[in-house]
Amino acid sequence: MSYEEISKVHKELGKLIEDSFEVRRKIAREFATQKGIPLRDLASGNVDGKTMIEFNRHISNNLGGERAKNIPNDVGIERFKIGNIPAEWISIPEANEEKVFYNLFGGGYIMGTLESRRWIPYHVSRATNLRCLNIEYRLAPEYPFPAALEDSIESYKWLISKGFDPKKIIIGGESAGGGLAIATLLKLKEEKLSLPAAGVLMSPWVDLTASGESIIRNQKFEPLILEGIKNMAKSYAQKESLSNPLISPVFADLKGLPPLLIQAGGIEALVDDSISLAERAKIAGVEVKLEIFENMTHVFQNFGEELSESRKAFESVNEFIQKFI
Repeated sequence: MSYEEISKVHKELGKLIEDSFEVRRKIAREFATQKGIPLRDLASGNVDGKTMIEFNRHISNNLGGERAKNIPNDVGIERFKIGNIPAEWISIPEANEEKVFYNLFGGGYIMGTLESRRWIPYHVSRATNLRCLNIEYRLAPEYPFPAALEDSIESYKWLISKGFDPKKIIIGGESAGGGLAIATLLKLKEEKLSLPAAGVLMSPWVDLTASGESIIRNQKFEPLILEGIKNMAKSYAQKESLSNPLISPVFADLKGLPPLLIQAGGIEALVDDSISLAERAKIAGVEVKLEIFENMTHVFQNFGEELSESRKAFESVNEFIQKFI
């Protein structure tokens, strides 16, 4: 199992991932029973595409929902809509009312709900004293590219219309949300709109062509990533080229973007995405800080207070953004 390989390089992380695998197995068994499908068929992907997406969403929503139960009761969660886009404010009691962390959640562009994606914004608010705007952008394959990007742009414009100063807005996201955050910056630049003060990207998925060598190099630590990202990329892009800069921002001209903080795990399959993005940003003259956390996996920040590296990552996020807002 992958957590056994991870335990060899980081015992604490390996145990945390093993525990999460046990929860995942329980949720998977319940889903298989409800659907009357052999668990082995779900595990091997030997089901139709629609069922597989439903299964992945079920796992994702339940795991995320379990994490969200640990958010303290005094944390504010205010639900509302931006047009037709579900959204919510997440903030600790003393959060600054004038500054915003605009969050775009991860999930391969096919998974994620507000209820299951509150954990990262909560920790960001806790670390930075900012209010977090979390949006539930439309998901593929029902709504392929550019639906997610359109929702992100609309939500950013809404923030501006409500009087928030772009110089006091940080845009951020993890995994696919990190890729969407960069795509949003690129589209805002194209439309000649004022950009946020900075961007914070956690394990950003910015190369949907899967050209990074780390996908193979680190496969033993994250063996399900390769097949998963291929299917998710196809669902999101559909008829569009995977190398479209708004789909795979690693191929974009990044000139003119605001300062970026990029965090990634040293043994994650997608670490080359972060490295390549940072290199291209530097070449384009963008101020960028790349942090590779040794022996960490994809979006290790999800372990919150349970993992010292996760705590350090959020501390670094705070130190970075305080320089710009």
